[in-house]
Amino acid sequence: MISKMSIHHICCLSAILLVLVHTSTGFCPSKCFCEGDYNLRASCLGAGLEVVPIQLNPDIKYINLTHNQIQNVYFTLTFYYKLQVLDISHNRLDDLGSKNFESQEKLHTLILNDNQLIAVKKDAFRGLKELVELNLSNNRIEEIHHTAFSDLIKLLRLDLSNNQVLRLDAGVLRNMVALDHLNFRNNQILDVPYDENLEHLIQLRQLDLSQNNIENVNNHSFDQMHQLRLLNLSNNVINDCDWTAFDGLSGLKILDLADNNLTVVPTVQLSKLSNLTNLVLSGNSLTHIPPVAFLNLFQLRELQLNELPFLVKIDARAFVDNTNLQKLELENNRQFSELPLRLFHNNPNLVDISIRGNNLHTLDAIQFPLDTLQRLMLADNPLVCNCSLLWLWRLATENEVAHPSDSVANGFRSNHNLVVDRDDIACFIEDDNMKVKRSLHKMSENEINCPAHLITIISSILTVLLVFIVIVSMLYYMKVAKRRKHVVEEAKNVCNERIVPQKIDRVELERYLASQAIANDYHALRPWEVPIKDAVKYNEISDPNDHYEHFEYYDHKRTLHKPHVVYV
Repeated sequence: MISKMSIHHICCLSAILLVLVHTSTGFCPSKCFCEGDYNLRASCLGAGLEVVPIQLNPDIKYINLTHNQIQNVYFTLTFYYKLQVLDISHNRLDDLGSKNFESQEKLHTLILNDNQLIAVKKDAFRGLKELVELNLSNNRIEEIHHTAFSDLIKLLRLDLSNNQVLRLDAGVLRNMVALDHLNFRNNQILDVPYDENLEHLIQLRQLDLSQNNIENVNNHSFDQMHQLRLLNLSNNVINDCDWTAFDGLSGLKILDLADNNLTVVPTVQLSKLSNLTNLVLSGNSLTHIPPVAFLNLFQLRELQLNELPFLVKIDARAFVDNTNLQKLELENNRQFSELPLRLFHNNPNLVDISIRGNNLHTLDAIQFPLDTLQRLMLADNPLVCNCSLLWLWRLATENEVAHPSDSVANGFRSNHNLVVDRDDIACFIEDDNMKVKRSLHKMSENEINCPAHLITIISSILTVLLVFIVIVSMLYYMKVAKRRKHVVEEAKNVCNERIVPQKIDRVELERYLASQAIANDYHALRPWEVPIKDAVKYNEISDPNDHYEHFEYYDHKRTLHKPHVVYV
């Protein structure tokens, strides 16, 4: 068996011979198109090649080898040291080997998509220090060696979408400090590869991790990624985001969380994204949108809430913080049946509303800012044909209302012109106990408006009820007033029968009370209170010789006076 070293020597000798034999313009293989002189391009599109041709001009700058049968690039690119663009997409490459691009120091674009690569081995891109774009999409890559991208210090775009990468070893992306766009779409990644990988990509502006198996966005998963503008996490199995999951994304503009397993809006986590302008939450398991669901997202301009199969309620204050909201998509939510009356009243910049494919039965003109709207999509709702839709019928049948297709062709955007999907708006009419679907703009006003006799009957009934209520209220008021008057008169009579105390002088009152106290005093009289002669007469004095009890004694001594009582 011939060793790889022998093959290498043979190829080198062959190349030298070819260079000596052919002119400096090289040899253009069959079914290839080559340009010399200034352009120095070679295109071998679908030429049936099984190896990279080595007989091209050594000064070639651009080689297109797409749609061939090339299986490897071993020792075939050594001579093209001035090569700048190499496209080997749609071939049968299954291995890149190591150091096979070491001579391409000026190569800036390498396209290897749609091949059969399984792994990217050690030093696979050694020497490509000027490379700015690398496309490895649509392969079967499962493993990437941690040194494979070591020399790609100027790389701006790396596309690894549609592969089978499960995880990244520490340090795989370490040296890509200039990377601007990273695409890992449709792989099998289980966690956001931040540690020892994303944390080094301080210049990264776009990151696509959609269609993977990420279940949870952990704390600090994007810490210090201040330059990131677009983050796509759609089509994962995310059911939760930790409190600081999006910390560090201070410059993020677009966030796509569609088609995950979120059951509630991650309000607190999203509130850190003060510069967010576009948010997609479609295809999740949200049941309701709570008040101030998008807290602090004052710069939000576009919001998508489509395909929410369990959504039943949106709070009227859900969008109060989103004063710059311009476009809202609320489509195909089959359980959503009630649009809050004042849902859009806090969004003065709203110009585009789409609520197609919901379960709305009635719509009111007051629900929409019709004076400022430029586009209103309402089709595929089970609307009921009654007079409540008269405003919509008039809107759909006015001559100045344009079709959705005209909005781009004619380019109108003035406030008085409103794009309405009038050809698709329909409502249902009861006909012989069956619901018949009718196109709204093809109906007449009589069919939409409430019948005149019905309005008359309803008005009459309401009038009679109003008169009856007024009469009953008046009778009840008169009865209550009469009863109150009777009660007042009885109270007056009772008051007249009572003695009303008069206002008297305080001194006189005290004297009166004192006299009453004396008059009511029933104790036995003292000797000076009873005339002595009467006491003797009635034998109330036990000893007549007692000079204290003889009247003459008192006459002899002094006249006995009643004690002076002073009342305080």
